[in-house]
Amino acid sequence: MKLRTLKRSIKYWFQRRTRGWSDDETWNLDYEFIKWINSRFKRYKKLASKNICLTYHNFTYKGKEYTQLELIDKVIEISNIVVNEDEWFSKNFEELDPIKNEIFDIFKLIFWTMWW
Repeated sequence: MKLRTLKRSIKYWFQRRTRGWSDDETWNLDYEFIKWINSRFKRYKKLASKNICLTYHNFTYKGKEYTQLELIDKVIEISNIVVNEDEWFSKNFEELDPIKNEIFDIFKLIFWTMWW
């Protein structure tokens, strides 16, 4: 490992320990944000389902009725595609744009119900 790489790794490690994220996460913010959504939605589902009923809220999305849980699962499923780095880096933006749009459309719809 080069000295420069080692220094950067130590710097990023220290940043993650002191503020919870590191500068390297801002290099490819689009990808990092989808990864963030993916991990947080998975964790939210696990924790919130123990405390609240995730089927209480209903939403109309693309002409069909969904529960909050179904839409959370949909965001997780869609973002799993993007989180797979081979998928993300092998596609162009025209292919990824519909995926990104669907994630954000659903997130906008359920935004105010994402608490427990």
